[in-house]
Amino acid sequence: MNPDAQQHSAPQNMNRHGSPNIQNDSLPKIQKYLASLGLASRREVEAWISAGRVTLNGKRLNQQGVRVEPGVDRIEVDGKLVEQREPPKVYWLLHKPDQTLCSRKAQTEEQATIYDLPRLQKVPFRFATAGRLDYRTEGLLLLSNDGELIHKLTHPSYKIPRHYYVLVKGKLSDAQLDQLKKGIDLDDGPVRKVDIVYAHGKNLGRSRGSWYIVTVYEGRNRLVRRIFEALGHDVVRLIRYGMGPLRLPETLKAGDYIQLSAKQLKQLRDAVNSSSRQS
Repeated sequence: MNPDAQQHSAPQNMNRHGSPNIQNDSLPKIQKYLASLGLASRREVEAWISAGRVTLNGKRLNQQGVRVEPGVDRIEVDGKLVEQREPPKVYWLLHKPDQTLCSRKAQTEEQATIYDLPRLQKVPFRFATAGRLDYRTEGLLLLSNDGELIHKLTHPSYKIPRHYYVLVKGKLSDAQLDQLKKGIDLDDGPVRKVDIVYAHGKNLGRSRGSWYIVTVYEGRNRLVRRIFEALGHDVVRLIRYGMGPLRLPETLKAGDYIQLSAKQLKQLRDAVNSSSRQS
């Protein structure tokens, strides 16, 4: 062992100059910093660190929350140097098509992802989704490389409302509607608040279905579908038409997106800040 090399090597919580980054509150944590560069969401970066994919100044990270000095520390992901230059912040409202995944990799060759959409294929930087819509759910999906905003929109403590049109088989009874409004227990915990309004009926071939307008206040996996399944009603079609103050424009075609206006972005930030104060 070379004693000189041992003397000059810095532990993981120090930068190349030997400064204890993990204790320097003025420096950003690595997951927040990489998210701000648009590489991924904070949670994705944390998963990268857990999987051993991130190195800091030549050493593989094995702990979360290490602080970094932008422009000084050398960060690599999968052996590739991270270019520490922030792209412009984007805030896109996508009309997610049916039968499309929100993950970056499809599970089968037949499945498509939102990253296969023509307008998103050649984006030169990474962006994240504010939550996910499952394969058969369509509608509003917010895309951004603003890691801080994505984190707040998806964190359980920020109860941002998600608005849906839901077509189900059959019709809920008055007792089931009352049960939903009071809360319902699922396998992964109770759902405390659900707003639901009956819209109208619809013919489903040999059977009859019902459209409902539903609002939930958390982003658990397949939450709306599981709520109706727990009541014995299968979901035939599911469309998210709103998130917080945002609404899906009727003129926006499936697979296309628009940039949020300054007014829309301010309304979204105000909604997040208001939710934070109430929680």
